[in-house]
Amino acid sequence: MSDPPVQQTSPTTAPEQRSDYEPTPVVAVISAVADAAGTDPLKLPPLSNVIDPEALNDLVDCGRNSALRSISFEYAGYDVIVSGTGDIQVA
Repeated sequence: MSDPPVQQTSPTTAPEQRSDYEPTPVVAVISAVADAAGTDPLKLPPLSNVIDPEALNDLVDCGRNSALRSISFEYAGYDVIVSGTGDIQVA
């Protein structure tokens, strides 16, 4: 009895990560609040409970100057201010 043929596979590699990755404003807000709270971002309430995430991403343009000066809202017990260029303040 012969052994079944061995299938050759090429090793898998992790996808290349871009070093110029900039998170969306929504991801940046969640990360900043999680850092301030000292918690895992997944343990925060949904951001959509307080602001429309798509609208936030549309209003804030991290890559260039935006007509928006800033937007502020309360999230997870913190006051959040996001500038039109993507700077975030959490207090």
